[in-house]
Amino acid sequence: MNMMKARLALLVLASMAVMAGCASTESLYAQYDELCPVEARVTSTGLVTVTGIAAGGGAGLMAGESRTQVWEPAVYFGFDQSQMAEAEVRRLDSNLAVLKQYPTLQVSVQAFTDEKGAASYNQKLAARRLDQVVQYLRDGGISNGRIKRVALGEELPILSNASNEQRVINRRVELMPLDAQSRPLVLRADFAGSGGDEFVPPAPVK
Repeated sequence: MNMMKARLALLVLASMAVMAGCASTESLYAQYDELCPVEARVTSTGLVTVTGIAAGGGAGLMAGESRTQVWEPAVYFGFDQSQMAEAEVRRLDSNLAVLKQYPTLQVSVQAFTDEKGAASYNQKLAARRLDQVVQYLRDGGISNGRIKRVALGEELPILSNASNEQRVINRRVELMPLDAQSRPLVLRADFAGSGGDEFVPPAPVK
């Protein structure tokens, strides 16, 4: 589970500096670090809460104002399912709110399955899961051009697929926030404070 938490954290929105009108290139990050501090706290269940402090204006923030938001690194699916359960829709709603608030953000969406079944079938299943997530984002007002997508099927499992508990984590669609040039945002997260190994799988798990 430690690898899972590290992977989750790596997919988390943690660079509010870009979105709040501060430095937007690597050469300026160091100069603006003290003006645009960003904190990311990993909870015991793997969620990451990001707090950005804007140095001045931008994205609806006043100078010095803090705003805490949650970016969900993935949504999960039941066995052989492409429809999102209500709990997973709520996860996706958190990301949708961030994307709507910061219109320059893009998002990378990658869809996966566990290894049960034929690889060709799993590729199609991953594509259906991808379509569900992308369509939900589009219905929520996110333009097609902001969404970078790929269905990878049973490739790149996080865990070994040896048990139901492991397979449910592999049945996922990952979401990574990108800047306006499609670059992954800078990560600052508290790995040491990531807490326990709790994970609540989506239902149904078969």
